[in-house]
Amino acid sequence: MKGRKYMIMFGLLMGLSISARNQDSRNMASMNEGVFVVKAIYVDSDGVKWFGTNRGLCRYNDLSWRYYTDADHLAGNQVNALTFEQTAEGRHLWVATSEGVSVLALDADGVTGSTAYTTEDGLLNDDVADIAIDSRHGKFLGSKDGINWFHDGIMDSLIYSEFYSSMLSTPVRQMDLFGDTLYIAQDGGIGRFVSGVDGITGASRWTSEYGVTPYSGNIRSVMVKGEEKQFFGCDVGVETHTNYFAKADWNLYSTDDGLINNDVISIAEDDEGGLWFGTFGGVSFFSGDTWTSYTMEDGLLNDTVYDIAFDPDGSVWFATGAGACKLKNGVFEDFITAIPERISSTLPMEIYYNPAAQSFRITYHLNQSAPVSARLYNVSGMLVGQWSDLPSLTGEHHVDITLSAYSDGGHLEGIYLIQLVQGNRSNTQKIIIIP
Repeated sequence: MKGRKYMIMFGLLMGLSISARNQDSRNMASMNEGVFVVKAIYVDSDGVKWFGTNRGLCRYNDLSWRYYTDADHLAGNQVNALTFEQTAEGRHLWVATSEGVSVLALDADGVTGSTAYTTEDGLLNDDVADIAIDSRHGKFLGSKDGINWFHDGIMDSLIYSEFYSSMLSTPVRQMDLFGDTLYIAQDGGIGRFVSGVDGITGASRWTSEYGVTPYSGNIRSVMVKGEEKQFFGCDVGVETHTNYFAKADWNLYSTDDGLINNDVISIAEDDEGGLWFGTFGGVSFFSGDTWTSYTMEDGLLNDTVYDIAFDPDGSVWFATGAGACKLKNGVFEDFITAIPERISSTLPMEIYYNPAAQSFRITYHLNQSAPVSARLYNVSGMLVGQWSDLPSLTGEHHVDITLSAYSDGGHLEGIYLIQLVQGNRSNTQKIIIIP
């Protein structure tokens, strides 16, 4: 009776899954027209990847995809930047789009709710280029008309006519915060605000001056490691500044030093202090005194690199003008050139659960010989069990796997995901177990 009950529930689940998948196919077909551009990537502490694209936001947890558009949670489908915030109320992802800003509430399974802000709520311009968040949870929303400073539920603004000593009358491209200092990449120079408190009123105040760098005023990107070390991407390379004197101690990295291209649009630092520079002609990595560069000839998906992010597994993700890809152990893989319907199913697989033996029978077919492994995840994405060294020769295989060493002696109940992996190919199936 248990087996019959299981099979009925499994059939119902598969029917629902197929129906949802067919609907997803229709949605994806309409969304995957034209060039697929990824402007932003964020990898959270759980290894979940978030891709900001010209067709919305994608969430990828190495097992499945979730999509968010202006029909559900986003202010607009053209995503320009992603910024993460951890608060006492939970995790939030701030999404800058061409139609406003959305703040998404997150849990382990994805987005649970959202709030949108537009010009009706006080934004200077709906087309927001970047978002920076300070240690007091103040948000800075940059656009071509200036910066909104959103704090304590108040939407203030920082604009040139009122703060002409701290910024330029040009569009904001990128921002970065270090401590209480906000650095702004603008066409014409660098904006700089220092947060303080008025001794009389107790209100926050802003001081400092904008700067014109010695090599180029066309500043496209900014990354700050401290008051004494800043990096500014521009159209002649990467301008670097050390110490505290605004008009001294400048240097330039360019193609003469090993940079792949002088038009630098993104800068990131990995956990080991290595610097990555995304350009309109590829990406360069600088560590110590050594340069390593990658272009499409080396396997990079596209030579325009808008953003760079780091995966907990040690790989590096690149947001490009034709999608996203990652570099792992010197090899480019996981090429995302469209909004995927689901993980590629290149390993034919069938699964049957035997409740009496508390084991899985996996049947799969291989068209090439290579190591095969299986992983079992619960509905929250937690790894419950994994098995390596499964039969790996070409042909069909029938394998029984048990969980005697996992999960409370092998007791299973609820919804699970089983993933079969061979090299860069995989197949994932959902299964429901009712005791």
